[in-house]
Amino acid sequence: MKFAILGVAVATPMALTTVEAFAQVAAVPHSSRAAAADVTRQSVIDRAKTWNPGTAQRVPYSQSKYHNGYRTDCSGYASMALGLNAPGPNTVTLASPGVSTPMAMGDLLPGDLVIDAIGDSNSRHVVIFEGWANAARSSYWAYEQRGGYGTDHRVLTYGLNAGSQFRAYRPRVLGGGGDPGTGGKFWVDTFANATGYREPNSGDPQGTLDKGTNYVYCRVWGAEVRHGGEFNHWWLRTDLDHTNPGKNGRGAYVSAYYLGKWGNDEAKDNAGRDLPNC
Repeated sequence: MKFAILGVAVATPMALTTVEAFAQVAAVPHSSRAAAADVTRQSVIDRAKTWNPGTAQRVPYSQSKYHNGYRTDCSGYASMALGLNAPGPNTVTLASPGVSTPMAMGDLLPGDLVIDAIGDSNSRHVVIFEGWANAARSSYWAYEQRGGYGTDHRVLTYGLNAGSQFRAYRPRVLGGGGDPGTGGKFWVDTFANATGYREPNSGDPQGTLDKGTNYVYCRVWGAEVRHGGEFNHWWLRTDLDHTNPGKNGRGAYVSAYYLGKWGNDEAKDNAGRDLPNC
């Protein structure tokens, strides 16, 4: 069985000649303070990317300096990604009931936090969960602002090993939105095998979703997929059946073009209900 959790993205469509030709997705604008209604799992990940993780343009780590109003330490970075008020609460506050709710590591979704709130400012840490790195869920991709380096995007195991002080937390600004833990599965039929991508565009193929019946939780507006007069801007985020070497098959985006029952720019389940946005 497969499931999907979607965020919200903005795309700039362009003319395409084949199913696998796509428009480029425009960057989601960053704001120093986001309204709770505007915070989605995808927007958290999109804002995390604005600090250029893992590149020469990354933001250097500091507990006393600021970037666009936010502290350039781990909690300031997480606060920025969540759209919390600048300069951002510290790690202990991020783990407090007013900001987040404890949860099981196995229930983590994109945009949730993994926090070690024990100790002093030199030992506490917080990272932003993106997605599982393997089917066994023994590691995950995360965004973090780490000492001695700065903004990074890498595979971590914090909180997964016995005795770890790291715990999983769901930020209240996400409010459980898009959380598949209590059900809400929406079954869809795809008419052909579909390539899954890291983002709602063709920039980074991750693997393949097999033709047939799959289930999803919600949808995201992204780059146009077109073949002749048939097109779709909606994308479905799902776990792929086959993962390309070195890629992450969990949480990939598959175009709603492949939905067998519906027409242009429609993204409905098999019962004819519009899939929810996340």
